[in-house]
Amino acid sequence: MATKLWAKGYDLDPRIEHYGAARNADLDARIARHDCWGSLAHARMLRRVGLLTDADWVAIDTGLKAILAEVEAGSFAPAPEEEDIHTAVEGRLVALCGDAGKMLHTGRSRNDQVLLDLRLFAREALIATARTLLATSEAMLDLAMRHEWTPMPGYTHMQRAMLSSVGLWASAHAEALLDDLGPLTSAYAFNDQSPLGSGAAFGVPLPLDRPYVAELLGFAAVHHNVLTAANARGKGEALVIQALALVMLDLSKFAQDVLLATTQEFAFMRAPATLTDGSSMMPQKRNLSALELVRARAQTVIALQGQVLATLAGLPSGYNMDYQETKGPLITALDMTQESLEVAALFALGLEIDVDRLRAACSPDLFATDRAYDLARAGVPFRDAYRQVAANPSAEAPGDLVVRLQARDVVGGPGRLELATVTARITAARATWDARAAHIARALSQLTARNSTMEGAVPAEPLAYSDTQQIEEL
Repeated sequence: MATKLWAKGYDLDPRIEHYGAARNADLDARIARHDCWGSLAHARMLRRVGLLTDADWVAIDTGLKAILAEVEAGSFAPAPEEEDIHTAVEGRLVALCGDAGKMLHTGRSRNDQVLLDLRLFAREALIATARTLLATSEAMLDLAMRHEWTPMPGYTHMQRAMLSSVGLWASAHAEALLDDLGPLTSAYAFNDQSPLGSGAAFGVPLPLDRPYVAELLGFAAVHHNVLTAANARGKGEALVIQALALVMLDLSKFAQDVLLATTQEFAFMRAPATLTDGSSMMPQKRNLSALELVRARAQTVIALQGQVLATLAGLPSGYNMDYQETKGPLITALDMTQESLEVAALFALGLEIDVDRLRAACSPDLFATDRAYDLARAGVPFRDAYRQVAANPSAEAPGDLVVRLQARDVVGGPGRLELATVTARITAARATWDARAAHIARALSQLTARNSTMEGAVPAEPLAYSDTQQIEEL
């Protein structure tokens, strides 16, 4: 039986223990690396401010790196009776280095520890999500480039409306995902503040160096007010899930469009067989079930956002056990969004476009508005022109459809998609997210280097970070 960090000499009813810890232990396996990173930084800080001797710090640092190696090898995870990853790591550390391991928790609460772990996890996961989003946007843009001048009907109210193009449709989905980088960046910036040192929400009467820990872990800033930091548990998770919900909304729209366009009634597009499954009863069926799941999982992520916000609403200041219920939704939403982006990219890259059928669907009624504008240019008031055309909306011959598309040359219209500028947006965004990843990687590499125990107490050189201004602006 593991010793609880809060142990006071009595046994907990096993039903209470299971209710509070079993599910949490499973989730905490996902943040094991992050807990080790935070503990490595905390130990360095304790040594720097004189709360750890050199000998104890070397023992702790060596032990934590051994645990980190076990985590990365898949041989270390918290057991339900250990309650959480923090207890598991500390218990293993004491087993490895004895009484020195009992010094690690000085100046730290599990409250600020889990806050730190989740922010380290969220930063890493958001970078992975952004990179996958950019790859998916690029796949959609590639489809747009291949079919920039392929005409297709545009729809409003599920009825044919005006002339559009596959290029406009595909690049619209690509650009929608790029717009979602704004909320993802805001969520990243909020989580890029170090809460460690806030303790149980009220600080501690010890000379902790919070900025030094933030620097060691590659954070842009310290989350300043210790009570604000504690109260932000769940808020950072909610911001992430809210940003992911917007991504999933856009993926759901893409999925619904493809599901309609690939029906036999439309038959504008075909999905490769490798992306479809079948029916156990109807031999002819090829179902785009993965896109139906994208559509459904968008609803799930939206619901997860509501779950977190509902959990937070009305809580008093300071830590409350309710916060534990925000961890699962965060991890689930990140996993679902990552997988959904990958699925959407597969379809964008694999779709076959039936150009002839799309051209045939561009019926004369699509050009009724064009006729009204021609009359308006000739001096007929638009409202009168509208009524004249409405009397016979199919009178306009389509003519050369590409020429028709080229005439729609407003910025961002089918005739002026300027796809090269979208490519430039993807390139610039990728460079930004890669820079964030590289900054974190440098910090963690210095922190976890095997020979770092020989470096002495002087910290590494500060790592300049351009995202600091974003924190100040929030």
